[in-house]
Amino acid sequence: ERQPLLAPDQKWKAPSKESVDTEWDSTTYDITKLTTWAAFGMATGGAWDKVGLWRCFGLATSLSCSVAIVIVFIPRSSHVAPEKMQKLGTFLNVFVGLLLGFFLSSSMNRWYSCVNAFLELLDAVRGMQMQMTALGVAQERSAMLSRFGLMSAWLLHLSLNMNVNDGMHDETAETQDSSANTKSLWQSLEANRPGLVLPKEKELLMQHSESYALLWTWAASLIGRMAQNGEIPPMPSPTYGRIVNIVQEAFGSIRDVRALRLIKAPFIYAHTLAVLVHVNNILNAIGFGLVLGLALLQVLGNGKVYNSTSWANICCSLFMQFCFSMVGPLLYLALLEVSVCVAQPFTYQDAKIPACKFLKGLEEDLKNAAAMGDDPPHWEKPCFKTK
Repeated sequence: ERQPLLAPDQKWKAPSKESVDTEWDSTTYDITKLTTWAAFGMATGGAWDKVGLWRCFGLATSLSCSVAIVIVFIPRSSHVAPEKMQKLGTFLNVFVGLLLGFFLSSSMNRWYSCVNAFLELLDAVRGMQMQMTALGVAQERSAMLSRFGLMSAWLLHLSLNMNVNDGMHDETAETQDSSANTKSLWQSLEANRPGLVLPKEKELLMQHSESYALLWTWAASLIGRMAQNGEIPPMPSPTYGRIVNIVQEAFGSIRDVRALRLIKAPFIYAHTLAVLVHVNNILNAIGFGLVLGLALLQVLGNGKVYNSTSWANICCSLFMQFCFSMVGPLLYLALLEVSVCVAQPFTYQDAKIPACKFLKGLEEDLKNAAAMGDDPPHWEKPCFKTK
């Protein structure tokens, strides 16, 4: 009779469809629509549904209107040339755009590195099961190693997505929150994967904050015991070294993911870039307010020149200044928002790594591989340990 992937006391329930569907997947979209004007209707999950972005735009608009009202009541302000006012906020545009390009490129590289590190952990779990299948290890042993790998990946995913304070905090607050975070982590694991961890294992793992990494210590110890029992090749053999190397690769991928999560861009760089973007927005808003005030003077009849040529010039200047001073800085704010979101793939919902989808795929792969390995079509199962 074909054995299941896990022993009866080690089975866990499959994820509910609701738990998987509720996770926002920022990588699932129709890329063909982005090359057409249909992209303007794809607002959900983009930078244009951010409240902070439109709040900054509203403040800039209010500042422009205030400057325009002041210009209207200043005597002889109509003698000011609008062309000179257009240069007020444009001198930072090129510089800010260049810096934002570098920051966005760095954020995207960081996002891809984080995804690759997480996928390397899942590949290590698959590779471990493949080695056990090739050596004909007992189903109980192979299932236990697979379960340790799944548990490690789930704990890492849940711990990185917990709502933690990214700001600076003292040691006392960190100590007080440690036990609460650990308890919340295991409650979340039980809610998403009930039965994945055994009571004795949970009791031991709850004593440590980074239990997802320590699970691979158990995997290494179990592999050593299996080598001593003759279930796999002995320790001096290259095969044993390859199996241990899989454990090291998994631990290294966990370390890389944690480093990418905890280590952000230096504050002095990110803060200076953000201030430059906002200063550029303010200066452009002031420049647009000056041109808008001159246009209002022309409408109210307080200007010196009333011919059609002058009015056409002021309308053209008003439109161009709106594009350069209001639309341009809005795009820069959107790029800054995107860069910050992408730089933290476990913090912001719109740029989160679809780890739940990856874990579901890993679980399916392990189940299918175990079923195929237990029932070869034209040969008997391998078995390294002979009775």
